Amino acid sequence: MTLIRITDPASDPVTLEETKEHIHVDHSDEDARIADYIRTAAQRLDGRDGKLGRCLISQSWRLSLDRFPREIVLPLPPCQSVDRVFYLDGDGQEVEIDAADYRVTGLGTLEGARIRPARGLSWPSTSDPESAFVEFTAGFGDDPEDVPEPLRTAIKMHVGHLFEHRESVTLGSGFITETPHGYEDLIRDYRVWSF
Repeated sequence: MTLIRITDPASDPVTLEETKEHIHVDHSDEDARIADYIRTAAQRLDGRDGKLGRCLISQSWRLSLDRFPREIVLPLPPCQSVDRVFYLDGDGQEVEIDAADYRVTGLGTLEGARIRPARGLSWPSTSDPESAFVEFTAGFGDDPEDVPEPLRTAIKMHVGHLFEHRESVTLGSGFITETPHGYEDLIRDYRVWSF
């Protein structure tokens, strides 16, 4: 199984202005640095490699499979739409499966979307590795305000942490300590857990 992002999010989950307000910065001298921190904090949570196992702002992905399982469970919830399902035939040509031939459940849910063949149908068989594909759009929405507020607050807290502590350790009271991330409680309920 391979998961590749096709389209990046069009915006960050928090704006520069609201983040500056959160960290009490009222000048533009640090805008570039704060924007970098926003991207860093968002990437820490977002997408395939993020800590949540979810997408925050709308983005498109391609899931590649060796074969069609009975039920395809799409990663990175919430899934907004299944954009296309296709496979490579014996000649290596793409064959798109008509949307009427499969059923999608769980769109827009935190639990995630699932795809099954329509009643009375089955998936085509494939023989080559990575020859079955699903392209889908995931994320809470296009607007930063579509992202749940606890996650937006966690990102702003992370930016504040990065802004105040430019190093990974701090020296205080005669000892060195690693600076903790203060947002674990805010993101816990949105994290995808695998068993």
